[in-house]
Amino acid sequence: MPVQEDNPAKRPRLERKGVVASETLAASNSDIYRQEFFEYRPSIKVIDCTIRDGGLMNKWQFTDDFVRAVYTACVQAGIDYMEIGYFTSEKYFKRGEVGPWRFCATEDLKRIVGENKTGLKLSAMADIGRIDPCDIPMKKDSLLDLVRVACYAHQIDEAIELANLCLERGYEVSINLMAVAKVPLVEIDACLAKLKSCKCQYFYLADSFGSLYGEQVRLLIRRYVAALPHMEIGLHGHHNQQLGVANSIDAIMEGANVVDGSIMGLGRGAGNTPTENLLCFLRNPKYNVRPIFEVIQSHFYELRKTVEWGVSLPYLIAGVRNEHPRDAMAWEAEGKSKDGLGFYDKFVKTGEANGDNTRPAGGDPDRLEDAADEPRVPNLNCELYRKEFQTYKPMIKVVDNTIRDGGLMNNWKFSDEVVKAVYDACVQSGVDYMDVGYFTTPGLLEGAGPWRFCKSEDLKRVFGENKTALKLAAMVDVGRVTEADIPHSRDTLVDMVRVACYAHQIDEAIQIANSCVGKGYEVGVLFMALSSVNMAEINACLDKLEGTCSCHFVYVTDSFGSLYCEQVETLTSLFQKKLPGRTIGFHGKNNQHMAFANTVQAICTLEGVVMIDGSMLGLARGAGTTPTENLLCFLKNPKFKLRPALEVIKAHIQPLADTMEWGPSIPYLITGARNLHPRDAMAWQAAGKKLDGVGFLDFINAKEKQPKPVAGLKPGGRAAPPQPL
Repeated sequence: MPVQEDNPAKRPRLERKGVVASETLAASNSDIYRQEFFEYRPSIKVIDCTIRDGGLMNKWQFTDDFVRAVYTACVQAGIDYMEIGYFTSEKYFKRGEVGPWRFCATEDLKRIVGENKTGLKLSAMADIGRIDPCDIPMKKDSLLDLVRVACYAHQIDEAIELANLCLERGYEVSINLMAVAKVPLVEIDACLAKLKSCKCQYFYLADSFGSLYGEQVRLLIRRYVAALPHMEIGLHGHHNQQLGVANSIDAIMEGANVVDGSIMGLGRGAGNTPTENLLCFLRNPKYNVRPIFEVIQSHFYELRKTVEWGVSLPYLIAGVRNEHPRDAMAWEAEGKSKDGLGFYDKFVKTGEANGDNTRPAGGDPDRLEDAADEPRVPNLNCELYRKEFQTYKPMIKVVDNTIRDGGLMNNWKFSDEVVKAVYDACVQSGVDYMDVGYFTTPGLLEGAGPWRFCKSEDLKRVFGENKTALKLAAMVDVGRVTEADIPHSRDTLVDMVRVACYAHQIDEAIQIANSCVGKGYEVGVLFMALSSVNMAEINACLDKLEGTCSCHFVYVTDSFGSLYCEQVETLTSLFQKKLPGRTIGFHGKNNQHMAFANTVQAICTLEGVVMIDGSMLGLARGAGTTPTENLLCFLKNPKFKLRPALEVIKAHIQPLADTMEWGPSIPYLITGARNLHPRDAMAWQAAGKKLDGVGFLDFINAKEKQPKPVAGLKPGGRAAPPQPL
């Protein structure tokens, strides 16, 4: 598969004064990260939920070999707890219809773990109403160490009663309060008040529907920590909107000391926070991610052939609408996981036409059908979300990068049909700009497709005269184009030019940007690889932009997929302060599943006009970028329409996956977590080794020396999130 490697050190160079080669762009302890991001908190514990939560997708019918392999990986990786299933009385389910991990009987546990003479503790979850007191043995007669009681807000009294019983019988105990995205703060506070007299060790925020954003997670974790100082607070995230990792990190930074994950995110529906992402983020030397990568290669890729889980359009739609995923699970169980368009038409479009914006609240995660007697509440009406989450900023502009950024994965050799289909979808969806490719000096990149050059004849062949509200954009790379190679705006269909540069190229970028302003374009500067640049250098570049550049907007660009929400908040605030009157934009990469969360953070931080980038299904270089469809789901502006994007995804973008490869993977995760340019991961995957994460980890470890971590990572240090009214 041809891959256009975006390696600034190897670009064909034009004779330009003052340009410095970029070999020095590498892993960096940039001071845009607080010191806490280079430390670890010894009190943080990881609970792996692979078998328990993943069992919801195959009725816990894992082979013994699979469960034993996960157990061994957790032991070797230094995981603190393995949640091996549910603690359930057998009268509620029939063996044969469900596997043994729905019950966690002692004989089944012993068959897998023996006497468990390891540092790994075993956990099981208990559902209210599915475990009888007589079926809970004394701890001395069980291999289980921790019982986690799952409940909804209206079940808190029963949960406390069950928790106290398990405590009396010698277990560690957690209460997991589920579906809080539907619960008013007064009810949450009432639950917290009741828990003050409970002696259980842990209390969990469970984002059951994958509907919480970082702001709500931070708000609740702070509330939980303050109310329950005698308990450790935990987070269990779901990945419907690809927010599981970001929410887990925000929770940790706010003081949560327990976080859940599952290997490859294996869990109900869209899955959970991937355990491997957590271990890559946490710097505690007791954790070793290599055994997790090993079990992924030996067992999980094979499991994917028969069990389906993970991010999809139906789960995205359910998550953004704050709905129980039962409809999406039933849809996907019928083999329609890729038919997001059909799901939208059945469950969203029809309801909107009838003025019905409600779905059932609560619900049993094991039951797919709706229950007529369950309460119905409007979606996202919970006061936990500020009114800004229910309204829209008319100044937000969406830039779709599918062709330009996606072209880095196929040398810009899209068919005219695909490019025209993406264009039509952008027009119909109300997208503001379509980034169709690059302006590049002719002859520099032999063999590249037409969208590497954006010649006028190619633009007109596909877009005609573009008599629509959609504006066309093109990017220029410093070092790959001269000012003379960029046509005047009157001679092209392109409306906007974006100049991409690294910090050491800022002077040349300003020169090109000013030239483009003079030629009549809207012009922006994309400040790339910010995660590897120190604040002093960033400030110096911003001072130059403010003093000498006429561009209209400037982008915070997370080129390596290494920024977290806190750094995005810091950088976007800084850019807006240093560049008054200019539009600030954000472009994210998805190496660590952070792109959408970071984009939401930018939207929530910035005032005035905001420019945000996406691409259909995240199609872009390497791990991809923020999916345009996520943006259209999140933004409430009625001008944005999701359905045309779903149409082009179904007809054209999903079929591209048969011949092109993009999106998160272990090699991209490793480079993102270590703040490295993805060139090595791109080359690794282009060599057909995408599934060999272990080999890539060994390769990077041999190449890049890692600093020795130190204990620290105190909670807090970040301004409190805005309070809902």
